[in-house]
Amino acid sequence: MKLGRIADVLSNFYVFANLAYISSEIDVSVDPSTQLNGNRPLQGQSPYILNGGIAYSNPVIGFDATVLFNRIGRRIWLVGSNSYLDTYENPRNLLDLQFAKRVFKNGEIKLNISDILNNEFVYYQDQNDNGKYDKVEDTKILSSRVGTNVSMTLSYKF
Repeated sequence: MKLGRIADVLSNFYVFANLAYISSEIDVSVDPSTQLNGNRPLQGQSPYILNGGIAYSNPVIGFDATVLFNRIGRRIWLVGSNSYLDTYENPRNLLDLQFAKRVFKNGEIKLNISDILNNEFVYYQDQNDNGKYDKVEDTKILSSRVGTNVSMTLSYKF
């Protein structure tokens, strides 16, 4: 394959990514009912969010494909109290695929496959306070798997 031909093929690929680092803090000592001192992160706020993907688009043949990856950092799911530790949501990886093909003049068929990795949702209390889920030492409050979802759609624009 000639170098110019390879460049033409590669021009149909797109790589994208973003990373957000978030620092949030709540002063829990202002609430006299908790009798707690210090600070904690905002409930539901991840310290980081990572998104990335690779897309292929060929308008000549009307075909698109996308691979998406997403990961969020550990976050407080339920705020604890004096006698009950905060409950955290453990980070998990998400991987999604989408294929789209133009059919006829104004039609499109799409295949979506979401949560391919089907990582377990784990909600836990960090008993050893090491900032990560430890299956032996931490208390698992809840866990589940959503499963991989596959859908196909056909659309037509009039």
